[in-house]
This record gives sequence, C-alpha cells and structure tokens, in this order.
Amino acid sequence: MSGMEIVNTPGYYYSIAYVLAAFIVTCTNRKRVTGMGRYAVHIVFLVALITFMTVTDGVRQVFFLPCMMVAILLILAYIYICCDFTLAEAGYYCARSFISGEFSASLCWQIYFYLLIRGNIEGKWFLECALLLVVYAAIYGVIFALEKYLQGEGDSIRITSRELITVIIITAAVYTVSNLSYIDQDALFGSRFAGEMFTIRTLVDLSGMAVLYAYHIMVRELQMKFEVDALENILEMQYKNYQLSQESIDIVNQKYHDLKHQINLLKAEAGSGKSVEYLEQMEKEIRSYEAQNKTGNKVLDAVLTSKSLYCQNRGIGFTCVADGTLLDFMHEMDISALFGNLLDNAIESVEKLEEPEKRLIHLSIARQKNFLRIRVENYCEEKISFRDGMPLTTKKDKHLHGFGMKSIQSTVRKYGGSVRAGLRDNWFEVSILIPLKERKS
Repeated sequence: MSGMEIVNTPGYYYSIAYVLAAFIVTCTNRKRVTGMGRYAVHIVFLVALITFMTVTDGVRQVFFLPCMMVAILLILAYIYICCDFTLAEAGYYCARSFISGEFSASLCWQIYFYLLIRGNIEGKWFLECALLLVVYAAIYGVIFALEKYLQGEGDSIRITSRELITVIIITAAVYTVSNLSYIDQDALFGSRFAGEMFTIRTLVDLSGMAVLYAYHIMVRELQMKFEVDALENILEMQYKNYQLSQESIDIVNQKYHDLKHQINLLKAEAGSGKSVEYLEQMEKEIRSYEAQNKTGNKVLDAVLTSKSLYCQNRGIGFTCVADGTLLDFMHEMDISALFGNLLDNAIESVEKLEEPEKRLIHLSIARQKNFLRIRVENYCEEKISFRDGMPLTTKKDKHLHGFGMKSIQSTVRKYGGSVRAGLRDNWFEVSILIPLKERKS
C-alpha cells in the first residue's frame, strides 16, 4: 500500500458511514414510507452511495467538490423520501448526518492507519472489516441512543430557514477545516504528515458533531420554553375569559330575577287575555334560559353559557348533554382552558361552512365505567391530516398555531388521561378519557 493510498480514505468508508447516519435519522423520526417500500429505499440508497463513492474514489481535485455535492444530494434524497419532513427539515438532518459520517469514517481509518504503522500485520482485509464493524457499531450505537433520548423529550423541533442556514454554515466550516490538508498541506491548519492529517480531521469532525448536537439541544430547549410559555398564556387567557363570562352571567341572572317579578306583577295587572298570553310566553322563554347550561359545575356553566350565546349570534347549532359534577376533581383553570379550547376549535371549524344548517356542534360529558368521557363533535368538510391520533393544523404558519390542541393534550395528561381525534362521514370528533378516582365514603 503506497503512502498516497494510505492518506486517501477509501470511498466505501464514507458511503457506509453516510448511509448509517441517515438510516438512524429515518429510524428516529416521522415515517413517510412504510412497509416493504421502506426496505427497498434503504437498499437502493445504500447501493447507490457505495457505488458512487467507490467509482469516484481518487478523482482529480477539480472534480472532488462536485462529487461531494452529488453524495450530499443522495443523502438528502434518502432522508426526504424516508421521513415525513419538509425540505428544510431534511436538509437540516442531512447536514448533521454528513458530519457524523465524516467523523465515523475518519476515526475508523485513523485507527486502521495507526495499527498498520505499528507493524507488519497479516490479514489486512480482515482487520479492516473488523474495525468497520466495531467502530461503526460503537459510534452509531451512541448516536442512536442519543437521538432516541432527544426524541423522547417532546415533539420534533421545528426547522425554519434560520436553523437550516446555521447548520449549513457549521457543516461547511467543519468540512473545510477538516480537509484543509488535502487541499493545501502548508495551510495554517494543514499538515504534511498522514498521522497528523488524520488527527486534525478526526478532531475537527468530532468538534463539529459536538457543536451541531449542542445547537440542536439549544434550539429544542428554546422551542420547548416557548411552547410552555404559550400554553401557560392560553391557560390564563381562557381562565380570564371564564371570569369575565361569570361576571356577565351574574349580571344577567340578577336582571333575570328582577324581570320575573316584573312579569308576575304585569300579569296581575293585565286587563286582557291577549296581554296575559303575551306575558306568559315571555315567562316561558325566560324559564328556558333558567334551565339552560345548569350542569352542576359553575365553571363549566359559565363556559357553556358564553359559548352558547356566541353560537346563537353566529347561527351555530350547539347542543350539550353534560354532567358537570364529574369535573369536581379538576382545577377551575383547567376546566375553563379545556372546554374553552375544545369549543373554540369546533366553533372555528363550523364558522367556515357556508350552509347554516351544517353548522352543528355537540358536546357530551358522561361517566363510562371508571372514566370521565368527554366528546366534542362538529360537522366538518375540510380535509384534515392526522399524526398519532391528533389533527395537524391547516393554517399556513404551522409553527404559530396548533397550541389550542396542545393545551388540551397538556391538561388531559395532567390528570392521566388520553386524547384522540378523528374524522368520519364529515364529522370531526375529539374524544377524551380521564380515569376517575374512587371517592372515599
């Protein structure tokens, strides 16, 4: 093996490393392709990358960067086809996979080179295969565990052009510095000696991986903090709406009681049968208000009354069958936030319907064995996509919307419950189950 052959890491080292790095991304994120088609995609891109990197191994320097761009595009296509990502998200994870592959290949080749110069080793192919297996298994085992841990912290991070541009700049800088010796051995961070070249490249790639993971964790924490703050604001806003509604209802109730007495007085003084009939009709309508939204829970009553009045003014048919006493274990703020968000989402959906007779919402709250069952249904003609039993927002700016549903999930999880949503026969349904603790007598 000549000195130049030793210095040049074989292309298949990189191709295998790139595929493994991208494969971990496809295993730890949302799937676009499933079943046998997914396995076919893995095989196709594994063969494509290994073939391309082997064929272009040792090309002249003028063709080196174009060949690397093709390899990166293959990684990008692999991730984009396998994962349910936007192009920006696929680019973000492609950059991270590329640097992970660079580090793995450079470390494995450096160890192989170190063992070679220590003595005349027999069975070099066996040594090479063993090193590839052990080193890649160790590195990608750690990366897989780290990715699974980060995924377990919450939803996938949102990738915008800012995050994408940042990781591209970091990746380009790391790749340039790590390969500087291959371009100019007299450069500031270059070297004429193979051992030093490998050390520089490996350490720079490792530092690049560390920076990219640190940036990923920082972005995740900032987004999680933003989300927590947003959910708290929604909770407070819904509670303030409940308090305002309660104040308005108290005023209406006071006027209602005064009006009942005035009607009785007018009935006693009315001279004609027609006047009495008219007053009795007024009294009947007022009694319908008295029976309305009396569920046994004052917070729920206030929310339902407020939403009912809104629906009446907007020509929305709203029906409710609810046992509010089942909500006694919940905090007032949680009740107002949960039902406020549920009904706001339903109202927002039916308001888009042009035909008034289709603007229908139904709420039910009942006990089902040892569970509290809450169900909200509304007529819906939209095409809604779902992920893990939850609807994806249909609004253009997805990053700033969908917090109402997240607030619902957060409140339900607080009490050990679960939320599922679905669309069947143009009826959108949100179903909630919360375990009820047995009350001590």
